[in-house]
Amino acid sequence: FLVLMISMSLGDPIVYWLLRILLLVTLLVCGWGISYQEKKFFKVYALVAGAAYSLIQGLRWNRGQDYPHYYSDLMGKWETPDPELLYDGIVNFLSNILCVPYWVSFVIYSALLISAFLLVLKKVPKIAVWALPLFFIMTGSAENLIRQYLAVSFVIYAYNAYLSNNFKLVIIYLVCVPFIHASGLFAVFFFILFAIIKFEKIIKNPWILLGIYVLLYFFWDNSYFSFLTDFLQNLNFGDDYKMRSYLDNSERWFSEEGSLSFVLGTKSTVSSLISDTVSFLSYILVIYYGFYACKINSQIRIAYGFTYLAIIMKIIGGDIEMYARFYNWLIYLSPIVIGTICMTPMKLKERWVVWAILIINFYFYGFIRQIGNIPYAGCAFIWDR
Repeated sequence: FLVLMISMSLGDPIVYWLLRILLLVTLLVCGWGISYQEKKFFKVYALVAGAAYSLIQGLRWNRGQDYPHYYSDLMGKWETPDPELLYDGIVNFLSNILCVPYWVSFVIYSALLISAFLLVLKKVPKIAVWALPLFFIMTGSAENLIRQYLAVSFVIYAYNAYLSNNFKLVIIYLVCVPFIHASGLFAVFFFILFAIIKFEKIIKNPWILLGIYVLLYFFWDNSYFSFLTDFLQNLNFGDDYKMRSYLDNSERWFSEEGSLSFVLGTKSTVSSLISDTVSFLSYILVIYYGFYACKINSQIRIAYGFTYLAIIMKIIGGDIEMYARFYNWLIYLSPIVIGTICMTPMKLKERWVVWAILIINFYFYGFIRQIGNIPYAGCAFIWDR
């Protein structure tokens, strides 16, 4: 079945990039409107942004190795072993009760994700001009990690409830997360930890956090994780199919063999060195300015904590698949931190330096420089079936 799907059309890259550019421009315009127009227009901009994101992202076809898996679930041919209770309920509700086509379900998944983020922006509208387009750029893995990002939606709903001081609703949303994707307990744990522990009051300045990042950046090698493969394969989880499949394929999940750059044979170049340097500087800025923004506004503590852990996870795991998946449990609140930094009052020259580095890293290297490339998973939409 998977071979059959892969053999189908990979789509038209021109259409793919035109739609992605259209979506980014739409989110920029709507973000600007939310930030600078009167609050009464929020619903209009949110509706346009939400509809554009939901349709363009939701109408994709067979993009990412997980897509056929969740497509099969929606078609009643379950491939998710022992599906979590809420995920099972959502799929059955959409497929068997509402009887909607599979592509409508994917549109709904995307709508849940963007609507959760828009609700957060309603609480902090000034940062929307930065945060809304960055959310699209920084969560590209949502195309592939379908069930994980369905659960991520509920983490963001919980964050929105947290900003409203509605802690009962926070608990309800957080409880939903592991019942969609069990590994969501990772995000739930840190959400609760950062909600309780006021680390910005314990740590007086960001230099310790910066020091950890710099040391790992220059001295860590993800090949250090290779010892895990032999250890994990010797563990015994009985008849637990999910754990057994992870352990039997631990070279893919936990070592460099599961690195996307290893699989694709990507080589280091002068250009990649420049992009790595810009990335390094941008995360220095995010850690430094984000820490002080957190001191000014403690409500972004969770977003900053997630962002810092995502940065560290990216350093120690690179693009090794398992670590990349845990990275994706953390990265989606980063646009909140970056948007807050960019809207924080600074001296004019300082602001332009910060803006320039962040724009080059996230917009140029994160999006513009990719235009024209054909993604490894193709660029098809449902009309390319």
